[in-house]
Amino acid sequence: MKKILLVLPLFLLLAVACRKPIENANPVNEYLTVSKMSDIKVPEGFLWGTTKNIQIHIALAVNPYAGRMQQLFFYDGNPANGAKLLLEGSVSELQAFDAKVTVPTAVSSIYMVRQTPDHSKFIEKFMLGSSVQINQIIEPSTIVSFGKNATGPDCNTGCTNTVNNASGNLSYSSGTVCLTGSFAIAHLTLSHNATVRICGTGTISHLKYDHHNATLIVTSTGDVTFTQTTPIDGQFINYGKVATKGNANFNVNSNALFTNEGTCHLSKSFNPNANSVLVNNGAIEVDYKLEHNAHAQFTNNCKLIIHNDFKCEGLFKNYGYIKCDMEAAFNGGINDQFSMYDGAMLSTKNIQVNSHIMGYSSSGVSAFSFIKVISGTKGNEQGLIGGTIKYCDHNVIENVWAENLSYPAVFSCSEAISVTACNPEGNDADEPCIDSDGDGVCDEYDDFPNDPDKTFKIIGNKGTLGFEDLWPYKGDYDLNDLVMHYAYELVTNAHNEVVNVQAEYQLKATGGIHKNGFGVAFPVLRTKVSNVVGATLEANQSKAVLILFDNMREEMLEWNTFLEQPHSADVVYNVSFDIENGIPLNEFTLGHYNPFIWNNDIGFGRSVEIHLAGELPTDLANIGLFGTGDDNTVIGSGQTYLSKQGSFPWAMHVPDSFDYPIEKAAINSAYLKFAEWAESGGLLKNDWYMNLPGYREPSLIYEE
Repeated sequence: MKKILLVLPLFLLLAVACRKPIENANPVNEYLTVSKMSDIKVPEGFLWGTTKNIQIHIALAVNPYAGRMQQLFFYDGNPANGAKLLLEGSVSELQAFDAKVTVPTAVSSIYMVRQTPDHSKFIEKFMLGSSVQINQIIEPSTIVSFGKNATGPDCNTGCTNTVNNASGNLSYSSGTVCLTGSFAIAHLTLSHNATVRICGTGTISHLKYDHHNATLIVTSTGDVTFTQTTPIDGQFINYGKVATKGNANFNVNSNALFTNEGTCHLSKSFNPNANSVLVNNGAIEVDYKLEHNAHAQFTNNCKLIIHNDFKCEGLFKNYGYIKCDMEAAFNGGINDQFSMYDGAMLSTKNIQVNSHIMGYSSSGVSAFSFIKVISGTKGNEQGLIGGTIKYCDHNVIENVWAENLSYPAVFSCSEAISVTACNPEGNDADEPCIDSDGDGVCDEYDDFPNDPDKTFKIIGNKGTLGFEDLWPYKGDYDLNDLVMHYAYELVTNAHNEVVNVQAEYQLKATGGIHKNGFGVAFPVLRTKVSNVVGATLEANQSKAVLILFDNMREEMLEWNTFLEQPHSADVVYNVSFDIENGIPLNEFTLGHYNPFIWNNDIGFGRSVEIHLAGELPTDLANIGLFGTGDDNTVIGSGQTYLSKQGSFPWAMHVPDSFDYPIEKAAINSAYLKFAEWAESGGLLKNDWYMNLPGYREPSLIYEE
């Protein structure tokens, strides 16, 4: 009986509230004439969302920083172009980074910047498309990228002649000859356009090219040992295993092309000569010297180990790892420079720099390459190290040569290089980390360096909320019965848990005639929230529900929805609260949370809540009102706070500052792309709320 008595005033008041008088309006036409929202046909399941949730998971497979945190920064575009910082956090090999962030549906990509304790930065772009997840495990190969992973040909197809268990002297001048089985070849002669593929295992004593177009290929199943000094005068490609024996040198001569995708173990010297071109995508080990002569071109993409001296006078590009057990000497001219790219590494006992060594970063960020010297540095006046290189001499650079480091090249032993399949050595970052509060994050990255419970300050989302207050009956869809702008700032700890929330709310309009209250339900248990400032933590709720006010008529004198009437200044509410023991970022999310209003008039009361479409009511809502009037809510279906006819909402969220419609101007009349957006289910014109040419009808929009 009591329930019936409470509901009757509700219907009576709804009937009165359906018409909003406009004081001082045009006497000829009391109400503005606008297009009907009912003309919009929306697809089934559309929840009128202007944002999407992105789930982020970042993990490290290997961390060369001995447990020290690496910092992650996520942007809604290219940070070099002034994109908005969405969130930040930390990651280590023991702690993944997990978060959920709400972004406008118009955002098509997210950029991640990973900053290591030695100040190196790595940037990656994630295309969103229809995906709502960013899931990445950072392997060593993506920390420093080496290798090409080619597979190459075999002896099953494309052979004009196949020779099994070859021996003696062989000579070929045309076609593609495939050598299989076990072989012991005394002389192998290649001329004209002949190609020989080695798929078996064996030895070759003498190799001779009679023409530079001839090609010798060691396939992925091939294993060949050269027993005498080997001249390469044509094309040589290795996908398998190549070795030399005893005092056999390996010479790549003029106009020859040498490519290694597999492994080469050369027992004596390796000599790239003038006008030869060499590419190493695999592993080369030289037991004696590597003499890279003038006008030869060598590109190293993976592993090159020299157990004696490395003499470099030709053009050399290092994208990978070079280890020299004795002295690395660089004497090339201006056209024969030694260059390092994208986090490459040179490790040597001694170094002599008589020419230029330059570092480059193709990613456009501060990814330094690394030169590590165990014993001594020397060079002449022409010697210079410049570009994106960090130079480390463990005995300190000797004499005045230290002046030959050209900015941004710096003396530093702190570049962290991971151990990989290409780089068996790596380098630990030994730059000191001052961590005053002991939370695992260095002070220079810690926004709260003296508080172990707080680490990062995240500038959270901003947006505007517009409500209709006649639920469960339809309103006029001007969405100005209560307009609230919000801005959030979160504080997280070193474990990427939210421990504090700061919020600023601005009440901008009160275009409804009811005594509407405003609150926000947060995705955290009420019992975990404390130290609330600027709002009331509501009782009898399982979640933390903060109430800013319970009667908007007492908060703002004017409605701020009539252009010709006086304007009230925005009412600002600064709210904050702590979360005891924190809550993970992926559970708390960076979004608009669950804001709502309620009708506080007599006969209505706190239980008549109005939320965004798809959101759930709080524990104090009267669920008996669902399905009454025009409402079509079915709890558990995801389809909440939508109307029976047209599936229209009672509230809208815009992820930006928003100029709302004037009184009685439906949203689709004020914003000319709104209907197209709605009828496409949010696929088209998802920036409908922007102030772009042809997007708005200025006469129907309230602007201060």
